[in-house]
Amino acid sequence: MPYIASFDIGTTNAKGVLVTHEAKSILEKSVPITTIQTEHTAEQNPDQWLDAVLKITKEWLSVGIRAKDIAAITFSGQMQDCIPVTAEGEPVRPAILYSDARAGKQAERIKDELGTALIREKTGNHMDGTLTFPKIIWLQEQEPVTYEQTASFLISAKDYVIGKLTGRLVTDPTSAATTGVMNLEKRTWQTDWLERYGIAADKMPEICPADEVVGQVTEQAAKKTGFAPGTPVLCGIGDAGAATIGAGVSQQGEMYAYIGTTGWIAIPTKEVTYAGEGVFHLTHPEPGMHIAIAPLMNAGNAYKWAMSVFGTNTKMSDKFAFQEMEEQMQASDRRTSNLLFLPYLNGERCPVQNPDATACFIGIKATTKREEMCIAVLEGVAMGMKQVMELISDASDYKRITLIGGGSKSKVWNQIIADMLGLEVLVPEESQYLPSMGAAALGFINLGWDSDYQAFSQRLTAAQTFERYIPDPAMSEHYEHKYRRYIKLYPALEPLFETSLDSE
Repeated sequence: MPYIASFDIGTTNAKGVLVTHEAKSILEKSVPITTIQTEHTAEQNPDQWLDAVLKITKEWLSVGIRAKDIAAITFSGQMQDCIPVTAEGEPVRPAILYSDARAGKQAERIKDELGTALIREKTGNHMDGTLTFPKIIWLQEQEPVTYEQTASFLISAKDYVIGKLTGRLVTDPTSAATTGVMNLEKRTWQTDWLERYGIAADKMPEICPADEVVGQVTEQAAKKTGFAPGTPVLCGIGDAGAATIGAGVSQQGEMYAYIGTTGWIAIPTKEVTYAGEGVFHLTHPEPGMHIAIAPLMNAGNAYKWAMSVFGTNTKMSDKFAFQEMEEQMQASDRRTSNLLFLPYLNGERCPVQNPDATACFIGIKATTKREEMCIAVLEGVAMGMKQVMELISDASDYKRITLIGGGSKSKVWNQIIADMLGLEVLVPEESQYLPSMGAAALGFINLGWDSDYQAFSQRLTAAQTFERYIPDPAMSEHYEHKYRRYIKLYPALEPLFETSLDSE
């Protein structure tokens, strides 16, 4: 039986699935990824991405999957990284992740010199220090030896693994759209900008269509991985593009939300909107289509933080700690709480752009219980989702939203989101693997198993089972009152975020 091997390299885990011709996934595997994080920086060792793929592949082969039955290998991965590698694809330094905003000053200089209007016109996006382009300039200025040793600045974690498998250094248009230096309509590098800032154009990877075969597994890579030499390797797609396809969202009028460590709300669109500075526009693999995406720096990480702080037994395994927290929150009456939580544990990119913003509770009383604080954390993220949804769409145009990612495992959270947004929430079974399934769609198109992405989405949807959460009108009304208070929090607190203890 032929399979498509699909890998999704995220921030906290690398996942792999084998996908059959019927769009059924088997042998789902997940391997943890660690981040080297300080207050202002976030980096990862690229070799752990490759090691995770090796572990997953080894498990498949150990249970009887034959390497020759893998018809193609495809990927999705975290985007907006800066991954300096040599011509041989070896890392020059740790990868600077998408959440790392160290290049803020360089981004401000680019904005001042090029102008916000021109940047928006060419890239469809704003410029900030988390994008790859200003990070490259930061390396040029702060680590000149690193810059000189670099043959290519890769953009997505999956680009690195593809380089190791095939020897080619490439990226896809969706990932390239997160750099701040790709022309959104032409899907090419803005070479005049690179030249202006002294960056050699050949240091940028070639942009290839996501469903294009960019190489085959080399003999050397085959010995290391267990894949058959000559196995086709596709360019793959950035995680937001893969999640869009995996969520079954392929045409206008559909919407989904992703809750991983970070998160986003996204819709397919033919037009670039300028509704909010934090809204990104990525290329959809379907020609002529974009993905309007409002990112959230704080999503599943907020739940994990709440679990570590408010759980009654922090020595429990994550599984049992999660079950305990869910039970406590289920038993709590959400209708009686006016507690608010601003969820900016790691700063925020949308709807505000402030890496120095912090999280806070408003409304704690002597009677406040731990489960009430846990619920407030989940409500705070849901309110952030509502706020960014209003930037990219008119909620009255939608009746439902598909929710995917590890955060959708929480039944309490899913119901909170349904009540908060006033929309039916659909949660596909095993939704944490849907970005991998979305990446597998590239193989379906390339191998001729499906004619287009809409056909794949229909096939995938038909093969899925969904859990539905219907909004409670009384809770939606309660949340509307809380939301009107919530949106006043950041403007009121912003001056405090700008004042450091050292300056007082």
